[in-house]
Amino acid sequence: MLGIELKGKTALITGATQGIGKSVADKFHKAGANLILTGTKMAEIKTLNDENRLRGISNIRYFQLDLASAESTEDFLAKLEQYTQIDICVNNAGINIVNEFESTTEQDFDLINLVNLKGPYKLLKAVTPLMVKNQYGRIVNVASIWSVVTRKGRSLYTTSKNGLVGLTKTLAVELASQNVLVNAVSPGFTLTELTKRTNSTAELKSISSTIPIGRMADPDEIANLIVYLCSDLNTYITGQNITIDGGYTNL
Repeated sequence: MLGIELKGKTALITGATQGIGKSVADKFHKAGANLILTGTKMAEIKTLNDENRLRGISNIRYFQLDLASAESTEDFLAKLEQYTQIDICVNNAGINIVNEFESTTEQDFDLINLVNLKGPYKLLKAVTPLMVKNQYGRIVNVASIWSVVTRKGRSLYTTSKNGLVGLTKTLAVELASQNVLVNAVSPGFTLTELTKRTNSTAELKSISSTIPIGRMADPDEIANLIVYLCSDLNTYITGQNITIDGGYTNL
């Protein structure tokens, strides 16, 4: 991206092996950042690290992290202790459970909030002290348009993402004087690999027809906003939940 320079910065991005997270990671890499990236599949993590070693890439490290697993989360947090500098944190990993309220369970509630809300909370508890110590930080929590509007079947997801936005706003107020800027980004319908796999061509066309701009977002378009918020071009935006949805939530 024009004007974006991240050399010397270390960035943590969760859910970075596919979709929006992968696009963010690719752009951070091109801007020169050192990267701490996570994914849930151990075999994939090993393959990615092996490929980078063969290519001579030393500033990217992949780690296995499944926020639904206490053991996996604690293991990753222990690995983070080796770092004395983490300048950027993008909490992108998340899950969705679609079910009308009467059919939801407490187990569903606990799982979605464990991954979408408690996971980011625990990671931020680990990285914000480093940011405060170094008097520099940029945090982006990836929420969703369902933190702004909602629809049937989204009670649990909307709850978890609204909680994440609430955490974002309060952290922004608490950390602003320490040069740590905290924002949320709420993507609308985005044409990720998962979206392509789980929807037919007709379904994708139908969803696109409901968006004023006439199409879904490309993951790179969401990533561009996140990279801007995490860069030194952003010096004054904090505590915001920025919707990027092609106009969908204005209908």
